Amino acid sequence: MTQKTIAERTWRFPNRMTALAAVAKEVFDWLANLPLSSRAKYSVGLAVEEMASNVIKYGYDDDREHEIAVHVAAQNDLVKIVFEDDGHAFDPTGHPKPDLERIVQSRRIGGLGIELVRRISEKMEYERLGDRNRLTLHIRRFEANDTQLLSLPPGFPS
Repeated sequence: MTQKTIAERTWRFPNRMTALAAVAKEVFDWLANLPLSSRAKYSVGLAVEEMASNVIKYGYDDDREHEIAVHVAAQNDLVKIVFEDDGHAFDPTGHPKPDLERIVQSRRIGGLGIELVRRISEKMEYERLGDRNRLTLHIRRFEANDTQLLSLPPGFPS
C-alpha cells in the first residue's frame, strides 16, 4: 500500500540541548492534534529526544554550532521520522544491544536510548550521504491494544 501523508513538519535546530528541549516541546504540541494513538505520539516524541540528544552529545568534536534536522511525517499506517546531521558517521542500527543486567547493577544513568528507540520502531534505517548522517525510523501509528478513541480533526482527509 502506498503511504499517504496526513501531516508533516520539519524542525531545524542547533546542536544544543536547550534548542532540543524547545523542539521536543514543539514536536509534542504538534503531535497532540494529530489522529495518532497516544502510544505513537509518545514514541515519536521519545525517539526525537533520544536520537537528537545522542547527536548533540556524541556527534561532534568541536564546540561550533551545527544544524540538526528532524522531519516527521504522519502517514496511513506509520509515522516516519528522518534525522539528518553532519556529525561523525554513526550507524545506530549496528549498535550492539546493551547488557541490561550490567547497566542495572552499575546504577549508571544512560546507555539505553538507542535500544529503546530500536524497540519502539517498526523499522530503523541508516545511511551516510557524503558528510551527512540520515537515520529513518518508522513507528506504528496505531497499536492493537491502544484503546484511545481517535477522531480526525476538521480538514483531515479520511
